[in-house]
Amino acid sequence: MGGSGGATKALDITERFPENGTLVDITAWRVPQSDRYPEGVRYSMQYGRIDGGTIVRYDTFPDHPGASRHHKHTETGSVEDIEFPGLRPLFQRFKQEVRNHGEHWP
Repeated sequence: MGGSGGATKALDITERFPENGTLVDITAWRVPQSDRYPEGVRYSMQYGRIDGGTIVRYDTFPDHPGASRHHKHTETGSVEDIEFPGLRPLFQRFKQEVRNHGEHWP
């Protein structure tokens, strides 16, 4: 999306936890409200293994079969619908979930 079409980057965070072989990769954009993004936000918050593999991912991919616009992927491959309280509260929830997995993320 690169900032065009009225999109502005809201979050761009990469944090590596080499002692555990894991990382966090977050991107979030404020986008024009549309049928695809009615809240005007598009995001992916990934916590996974450096060599690949999801542990937890929250995203707004609107075409995921059987999932609501806001959903969470888990390590087992399941997809759960989540509530979207706003970008900042969702980021805090994600950050706490990463900490609950034993990461020391301030």
